[in-house]
Amino acid sequence: MNLKPRFLLFSASLIIISCVAIWYSARQQAEEIIDQWAVRYAEKQVLYDKARALQPILREMALSRQFASSPHIIDWAQNPDDPQLRSRAIEEMESYRLNFTDNSYFVALQQSGHYFHNNATNDYAGRQLRYTLNPDKPQDRWFYDVIAQQRAVHLNVNPDVQLGVTKLWIDVLLRDGDQTLGVIGTGMALDGFIDQVLQDSGDDVSSLFVDHRGAIQLYSDPSLIDYASISNPGSPSNTLERLLDDPADVLSIKGAMAALVESGEAVTTRFVHLNGKRYLAGVAYIAEIDWYEITLLDFESLLPLSSFSGILLICGITLLLAVLSLNLILSHLVLRPLRQLEQAMHGIQQGDFNVQSLPKAQRNEIGRLVTHFQHMAESVLESRQSLEHKVQLRTEALETLTRTDPLTELLNRRGMTERLGAELQRCQCGNQGLGIIWLDLDHFKAINDQHGHTLGDAALKHIAQLIRAQIRSQDGAARWGGDEFLILLQDCNVQHLQALGQRLCNSLAQNPLPTAGAEAIRLGISAGACLCQPEDTLESLLRRADTALYDAKKAGRNQVCVYSPQTTAQDELNAPPADADATFPGA
Repeated sequence: MNLKPRFLLFSASLIIISCVAIWYSARQQAEEIIDQWAVRYAEKQVLYDKARALQPILREMALSRQFASSPHIIDWAQNPDDPQLRSRAIEEMESYRLNFTDNSYFVALQQSGHYFHNNATNDYAGRQLRYTLNPDKPQDRWFYDVIAQQRAVHLNVNPDVQLGVTKLWIDVLLRDGDQTLGVIGTGMALDGFIDQVLQDSGDDVSSLFVDHRGAIQLYSDPSLIDYASISNPGSPSNTLERLLDDPADVLSIKGAMAALVESGEAVTTRFVHLNGKRYLAGVAYIAEIDWYEITLLDFESLLPLSSFSGILLICGITLLLAVLSLNLILSHLVLRPLRQLEQAMHGIQQGDFNVQSLPKAQRNEIGRLVTHFQHMAESVLESRQSLEHKVQLRTEALETLTRTDPLTELLNRRGMTERLGAELQRCQCGNQGLGIIWLDLDHFKAINDQHGHTLGDAALKHIAQLIRAQIRSQDGAARWGGDEFLILLQDCNVQHLQALGQRLCNSLAQNPLPTAGAEAIRLGISAGACLCQPEDTLESLLRRADTALYDAKKAGRNQVCVYSPQTTAQDELNAPPADADATFPGA
């Protein structure tokens, strides 16, 4: 054989070997990049799915706890045969029904075994007692197991045979001190919850929830859900073993679940096989409901490795070129973009989502890989920004709630104390004209004693509405505690304080509190006002307003008194102490 054919054969063999080596190296680097990206994407997706699934559940849990603390329900549960207590309790149940997401509730009493329920369409109005629980019936075992295990809150996916519904039930123990009176709560329609939370992640992403034993609690396929897990303390029927192909994957996921609890990490990942395909499983522990959320990502569908198959074609064409040309071409078309892609992935690992440094997308496999990566990096960034925005909104909402009185929707003591502190600093810098009015509802205890706390609450809201109607936008008002209110006025003088206090007294006199009876209740307030001095502290300002309030009460109530420097020392000694952190007694 001539040298030329041998050289060509040698060159072709060398190039083929080089192409094979390059293909293997490129594939390995691409898989590592995809795996690294998939892990970070899985972590973000798990946290997003966790937040999305947990939000409606936590809302219902909080409302169910409030439901279980209702005094009307507790009194009736202790005396279930009292018709008056029962009527009042049912009225309380119906008021909560309208606030639950599913517009339904249930109350199961331990003493009588009676099970009360009403649904969104109010089908059981007037006949909320649906049936009596029986410990010998398997479908009723959940009730006795919840009480026996003494779980304060428990989530249970279970069909109610008597009602003909299958829901995600939120069970809360009804207690009076250490005495367990029953189980109370609400339910969320299983189909609706699955559609809203589990089937809204796309075809390549699926989520499920399991307990510590691996029993499936929520999944897009209802046939794989382990219903009434609390009543099956042995081996549950529907677990991860039925879902995953390989028993080793089940052990790996359970090991990840145990590691999450011990390490306190937010998310961990494992590779598993489902229906013959390889998935990346992201696992997160949800301590609030004592479940685990598992997100399965088919990342081969999101970024298939088949995109690299054209590299072989490139290698075949380059058989006609010299080894040097081949190296230069591969370095330009393959290795450099992959290095840049790897650098971009490393930047994303460090939190830098700027992928503008990547080469301009070429019309080949590497170009499509870069395009896919850019799109996925943008998707991860958008998901992260969206999650951060939602967290910010929820944080701001919680901050607002901590500074607002839930009954009157005015500022609470904390909110007003913060604003008073800021205004006092401005006053000390020479900004004069700051004043406060301390209001106290006259004879509030008598209203509660004669008409009940419900009307007492209505009186407080009535006064709050009148205060809002009288003050300006730059002023502030707060429920200071009990039946006391505090008004903060800017750019005012003694005449302004006196006039506003008198307008409030007159407004209350002209607008009595309507009641269910024929005669409305006339309300009165005693008010003490004072102007801020540059040397004032919060304590001294409140003490002078309290002294004026004391003078108003001593003068016969239902009037306003403005603090005067001539107030006798004896009056100040007789006045109740004005501490910004104390609770002042009402009339």
